[in-house]
Amino acid sequence: MRAPGNVPGAYALEQMIDELAIRLAMDPLALRDRIDLSAVRREERRVGAARFGWSRRRAPGSDAGPVKRGLGMAQSYWGANVNTNAACEVRILRDGSVEILSSVQDIGTGIGTLLAQVVAEEMGLRPEEIVVRIGDTDFPAGPPSYGSITTASITPPARNAAWRALRELFEAAAPALGAPPENLIAKGGRIATADNARSLSFREAAATLRTDRISVVASRADDYGGFARKMGDSASARNALGGVQFAQVAVDVETGIVRVERVVAVQDCGRPMNPRQIESQVHGGVLMGMSYALCEERLLDRRTGHVLNADLEHYKIGRSREVPEIEMILLENYQGTSATDAYGIAEPANVATAPAIANAVFNAIGVRARQLPMTPATILAALGRIPGGRARA
Repeated sequence: MRAPGNVPGAYALEQMIDELAIRLAMDPLALRDRIDLSAVRREERRVGAARFGWSRRRAPGSDAGPVKRGLGMAQSYWGANVNTNAACEVRILRDGSVEILSSVQDIGTGIGTLLAQVVAEEMGLRPEEIVVRIGDTDFPAGPPSYGSITTASITPPARNAAWRALRELFEAAAPALGAPPENLIAKGGRIATADNARSLSFREAAATLRTDRISVVASRADDYGGFARKMGDSASARNALGGVQFAQVAVDVETGIVRVERVVAVQDCGRPMNPRQIESQVHGGVLMGMSYALCEERLLDRRTGHVLNADLEHYKIGRSREVPEIEMILLENYQGTSATDAYGIAEPANVATAPAIANAVFNAIGVRARQLPMTPATILAALGRIPGGRARA
């Protein structure tokens, strides 16, 4: 689960805000502009509404025929969290190879790729030239891979360690280049003087080392300003990550089937490190949120507490045929708080999806489905079309 706690909370809160907008005869976007002070989310609402076509939204339940379409939106909130128990070691070996070591885990989100990018950029090399060694507790302590904290926690020390290691390489190569170390630069796989008059390949520069390697360990410092942000603290709240998502659904009021046709997700995560990986994370968050909204259900025996659907065969998630059109818009939001200014995106990408779908369902059929998942039985009960069900405005 991405953002446990926030997801069900947002499902309730974002529908409540939509209901309040209806009571006030206001556009839900206009109400959020009044009550949400975040300049970032205000811009995300503006950009997303234009791309999504929010102006096409009509009165709830106004479509003719059994299949009714609706548009909805919702927002996400997640603290820009940091774990300061995060460190890495950067090595430059005499043969010119460069390694980064950390016990951080890559659970499929691509932190290994980001570490290679950060070190390569600092060294003037290509990411594929960096040897990434992670996931071993013999290496410097890495942050955990949860809470959208990994990138924010480990990429700043990676950059700082690489910067310090490169300074040592400049010291070693300076005599061969006939220039003081502070006048050297690393660019395009070479160590050169600032005026590019003289240069050595990175491998040639590394060969000037007196020992077999340079080794630098750096740990995560407090964010600029002298504070360390942790999950739930006030500094994290001031610099919260977020996102605004828009959803279009089609609801068959005869069968109760809900299909999500399109999602536009406008997200921010500080300085984007790898847009392709971010897009993948957002797509995963949307698919997870859609599954949570429409089909995921944990069945418990209330007498024993045992989970009754204890395997994935009986715990339904969205499949390929249910995947909607997903469009991600990435809003770059530089906060200037660390050496990389990068933060996570996995949790915020999930939080807004289910409530956006729920608000779209209301816009389609004119009644609220207040129970999750919004299965056909739930929808028909909300419409008052099955025994025991009743419409809820």
